[in-house]
Parts: sequence; C-alpha cells; structure tokens
Amino acid sequence: MYAEAHRPTHIDEVFGHSEVKDHLKRYLSGTRFEGAVCLIGSAGIGKTSLVLSAAQTYGFEILELNASRALRSYEDVEKLRDSCRSNVSIASFLRGDRTKRTCVILDEVDGADPHAQAKLVDWFRDPTRKVPILCTGNETPTIFKRHSSLIQIVRCFPPSPSDLLSLFPGVDIETMMRECHYDVRRVHHRLQYGVSYSIPTFKLPPHWFSTRGGVSVEATDVWSS
Repeated sequence: MYAEAHRPTHIDEVFGHSEVKDHLKRYLSGTRFEGAVCLIGSAGIGKTSLVLSAAQTYGFEILELNASRALRSYEDVEKLRDSCRSNVSIASFLRGDRTKRTCVILDEVDGADPHAQAKLVDWFRDPTRKVPILCTGNETPTIFKRHSSLIQIVRCFPPSPSDLLSLFPGVDIETMMRECHYDVRRVHHRLQYGVSYSIPTFKLPPHWFSTRGGVSVEATDVWSS
C-alpha cells in the first residue's frame, strides 16, 4: 500500500507537525530518557510515521508493539520491561553492533488494559530505565492525564492541505482531504484503490435455497454483497 511503501524514514521528511517534531527531537537527542512522550490525535494523521521516523533518525533499533493487543495485564508490561533492561537490543547484540540503542514504541496505548497502563506509568517513572519510550493513541488514557509532569502529552492535528501539495501533485488535495475527513492514510488508499459509491447486488441461482437459522431463503431473494 502507498501509505506503507512511502512511509518516511527521516523525521524531516514528515510533512507538517513542526511542533510535534520538535518535542520528539528534544526527547530523543538527550542522554537521559525520563518519562515518556505520547502523541494523541485522530487516526491516519501521521502519529506512527512521526515516532518511527524520529527513532530511525536518531539511530535507534525500534521495538514496536501494538499496545491494545500486546499489553493486556501487569504481567505483559513486566515482560516488556524485563526485555529492555539493557539499552541494546538482542538483534543489535547478535549483529555485533553494540552502539545501536533500543527505542520502545507503543501504538494505540489508549486501547491497552487499564492495569497495564498503570504498570506502564510505573515503568516510565523507573530511574533505572535506559530506553526511550514513545506512545501513540487516539485519546489520552485517564491515568496518563494524572501524570502529566511525567508524560509529555503532545496533541497532533491533521496536516493542512498546503503542507501536502508537493506530496500529491495534480490532485485537488483540499477537496480530497475534506472528503477523507483529513485522514492522510485514507487519502493514500483512495489514490491507490479509487472509490466506489455503489454496492453490487446479485440474484441467487434458480431453484437454489438454504435454511439460515430456521428461515427458508428462496431463489428469488436478492442479496447484497
């Protein structure tokens, strides 16, 4: 898909989001990674692209997890924390590159279990932690709001159409952005696959019938695909 094939690999390749990029640059360019940075905003506006490109820009080995699926309990967070005791990943160690540090990226952190979110806050506070942690989500978890001095909550907004003119030459990007509700990922999908406003229908073959839940379905019924 275009959205993945053309994902930026350097933070300065990301269009717009200048204030968000400044937050990420300050955090990742330091030597001590206190707390965490959490990008919050609607789907498809570039949050994951921002954190991935920022980590790559500063030379980190990326450990990316979908928190809504992977972090369902205290134990899940403890396993993750234990795997990050060293700031060098196992993959880097095996390659002999002991200078490449790990950066933990937690996507959809607002969908993680509340107990796991509480354990994450404890990990963010841990002074012995050596790895930076970047989070993304559509909404700010309630427990994160109560620890705003520990977690940098950075609100992300959709890039303006003017920011994307050079990315989509020859396209009425302002109209398309509005139709796609300012979701850049949906814009990519529309350009790749087009759009259809009709739902095809078909008739069942003659003499065909089945029983669904005890109800007879006759051949003259029309079904929508």
